[in-house]
Amino acid sequence: EGGGTHLSSPIWAQYPEAHDVIKRSLDELLNKGCSLNEARELFLGEIDWRLRCSARVLVTAPLQDIGVGELMSQELEQALKIPVQLVPMEELSEVLDKAHSGTVVTSRYFIGEAESVAAPKAVRVIPIDIYDYAKETELVKDLAKDSCLGLVSISSGLLRAAEVIVHSLRGDELLVITTELGNTYKLNAMVRSARTIICDRASLDAVKSAIQAAREDLIRPPQVTCFENYISSKSIELLKRELGLD
Repeated sequence: EGGGTHLSSPIWAQYPEAHDVIKRSLDELLNKGCSLNEARELFLGEIDWRLRCSARVLVTAPLQDIGVGELMSQELEQALKIPVQLVPMEELSEVLDKAHSGTVVTSRYFIGEAESVAAPKAVRVIPIDIYDYAKETELVKDLAKDSCLGLVSISSGLLRAAEVIVHSLRGDELLVITTELGNTYKLNAMVRSARTIICDRASLDAVKSAIQAAREDLIRPPQVTCFENYISSKSIELLKRELGLD
């Protein structure tokens, strides 16, 4: 049975199940005819490959909703403390042809398309899950009937999804106005009509500026709620482990 002095290292105490996981994997390789030296080479090769991949992180999203890619890139750069490159899905194949290694990160909604491009090039793809928006959902549930709700985001896809969710929660009880970041005319109209505005972090400064500019015309400024994350904290932690950044 395994064990011995090598198990006295602090790292084994930190990950008590690691020995069984490694032993099972090694036993499977040996049962398939692999030698110990060959198994060692396979393990080290996989580890080295993942470390090389961690040196370059590419975030991808379709051009029609590149805004969600910008959200992911901004959050990952802040969380991982490493440079992150945003690549439109339509350009991913060309970019990967020029890269020797890397890790592609994308929303689980786009995982199929990303894997179809990256897998033939032996580049790994890691899907991320989005934040659950529980706090924002409760806010929407509590809004008074016939209230006007504004939704602002850098992502057109996120706005479409949010509008569907709001409608599923409240039906026709709320008037919902949506606008992408950059549509100044619609944003200025929104701050004059909406009782509540929910926006992403990328849009917050623009929303605040629009409210400030219209302050003299407002009887009561809208309440602004900014959701801080697009990516779930669990996905961030998993990505850190996958990239060896813990």
